[in-house]
Amino acid sequence: MLKELESGVDYPQLYREFVEWFPDNKACLDYLEKLRWPNGFTCPVCNVSAQPWRQTRSRLVCSSCHHQASITSGTIFDKTHVPLTTWLEVAWHMTTAKNGVSAKTVQRAVGTSYRTAWKMLHQYRIAMVRSERKKLSGTVEIDETLVRWYRAWQKTRTRNK
Repeated sequence: MLKELESGVDYPQLYREFVEWFPDNKACLDYLEKLRWPNGFTCPVCNVSAQPWRQTRSRLVCSSCHHQASITSGTIFDKTHVPLTTWLEVAWHMTTAKNGVSAKTVQRAVGTSYRTAWKMLHQYRIAMVRSERKKLSGTVEIDETLVRWYRAWQKTRTRNK
């Protein structure tokens, strides 16, 4: 499974697959490492691609300059006390829910406090925003129910005048 991962393509489709892919934090770290460094670890300081030394708390040490890096550094998973399995489970619930997911639903599904669930969802939502995005242009498709609601609202509005 972790041999040839492609970002944005390789992820579990079913919850059963999710549980099989990510049974523990080590599996989550292996997955994130493959996504972050698909061609092997590259030191962020000296840019040397070499096999790093592995230390405690999932730290990687560059064999050339001895810089310590973490798989989660610079991500929303950095310096969190919530297990990676929980973070990835929340991501799975967010991406598979048709109408979005609330913090209360996440709290019930993964067994965290409401505050933790809200914070995780907030972090994911911030991470999904592209700052360089432009306004929509050209042909834009919207949900049909929204159009019906708007048309129904428009009809009632004109009738009441």
